[in-house]
This record gives sequence, C-alpha cells and structure tokens, in this order.
Amino acid sequence: MSRPALAIMARAPIPGQVKTRLQPYLTPQQSADLYLAFLQDTLEMAVSARACDVFLAFTPIDEELLFQGLVPASVGLFAQCDGDLGQRMCRIFQQLHQEGHSPVLIVGTDIPTLQPRHLTGALERLRDNAVCLGPSRDGGYYLIGAHDVHPRLFQGVPWGTATVLQATLERAKAAGLQVALLDACSDIDTVEDLRGLRQELEQLRQTPGAWVPRRTELRLREMRL
Repeated sequence: MSRPALAIMARAPIPGQVKTRLQPYLTPQQSADLYLAFLQDTLEMAVSARACDVFLAFTPIDEELLFQGLVPASVGLFAQCDGDLGQRMCRIFQQLHQEGHSPVLIVGTDIPTLQPRHLTGALERLRDNAVCLGPSRDGGYYLIGAHDVHPRLFQGVPWGTATVLQATLERAKAAGLQVALLDACSDIDTVEDLRGLRQELEQLRQTPGAWVPRRTELRLREMRL
C-alpha cells in the first residue's frame, strides 16, 4: 500500500519578505521571527502526528541550505517550482504521486494552531471522497488533499482573494469530484488575527490532548503580543 504524504509549503523567513501585512505593527525582523516560529511549530506538529510522510516544499530555491538547517532528518526537502500558487501546488501533487505517495495533503504555515486531528481527519474523509479541503475563514483554504492529481482544481483560481474556496469547489464539481470539508480555521495575516491567536492559544492550553505550538507561544510572549 502507498504511504500518505504531507507537504508543507514554506517561504524563507527573510525580514521584509514574510508576514508583511503585520507591518508596521511588527518590525520586519519580528515578522520574520514570528513566521519562523509558525514554520517550526507546523513541522513539529506534522512529524509528531505520524499520520503521513512529511515533506517541506520551500522557496526560493537558493535558500536550500537555510532549510536544511531547519528540518528534522525525517522530513523530505525539495524546492517549489516557478509559477503561481496553483501551479506550484499542482506540481507538488505530481511529484509526490510520482514517488508513490497517495493520498497527498498540502498545507501552508499560516495556521500555527493546526492540530494533528486536521491531518487525520483529512485522511479519514479521503477514504470516501476524491478531494478534501480545509476552509480558512478568509475565503481560501488551509489544506487540500487528494488521492490523484487534478490539475483543473488549480487552473484559473483567483489566488489571494476571498473566492478561492468557492472557485475550487466549482472546479471540483465540474470535474465530477466529490469533496469533503474539514472545520474552518483562521489564517494569521493581520494584527486582528494575532489578537485572535492569543485567545486560541489560551483555549488550547485548557483543552485536554490539544497540541500547543510552543515556539509561537514563546515568540508572542517575548514580543509582548
């Protein structure tokens, strides 16, 4: 039987190039430090879940040495291809399927409170559905999973808008693909999102069995956010 795979899409945590919507509330360096905490927590959560073989798909390609110093030995590492977000995700699906993985899940690093249950829940839903999506509250999605490669899901989607999820669902319907949805989560992009993140971390601390992103929590405390 083929082994499920999870690909985490990540950018190099370079000041001025990540989490720019948090500025000027945060400095470019603070934004990069916070993003690095998000990335490391997402990696730790994914590895500890033991639900999939874990890969990190990084960009830009010339920052491979940086990422080699970040990922655990058990995590596969490869560069994202050129193109828009849809083209890059489609290529990740193709690459991991070619390596014998199915189903394949893709997540980003904008939700540091992502839980192992989101990964296992996606795998469970994919037993009876062709595609699984985790809706984000800004109109996009934080997770996409599928058994096979479906290029139509990534073509002509208005990336970065509030209609990404709806457009993807329409493309799945047109292709005859049955889709299952996970519970909604919030991306951390704005100052308001950061305030909500603090409350969510407090709730996780009080929830038995919940996974708490300790690096993110520490970084917020250090920044007094």
